Amino acid sequence: MTMASTNAEAVVGRHCRLLRPVRDHEGRTRYSEKPKVLREVDNLDRHMLLVQFEDGSTTFLFPDEVVVEN
Repeated sequence: MTMASTNAEAVVGRHCRLLRPVRDHEGRTRYSEKPKVLREVDNLDRHMLLVQFEDGSTTFLFPDEVVVEN
């Protein structure tokens, strides 16, 4: 599995708001949190964001699952 970084938009380092409940890698449901975008990746023709929550856990989200804040 190959993942390549993209420079499509300057969202790395910004916080985002979740538009629906999502599960992190540990199976916890997240919704009201505002994770930080760590990086953008393209994998198998899918654009995704790697985000980190305040407790340090991470997960990949699709751009339509979040709104990136200024």
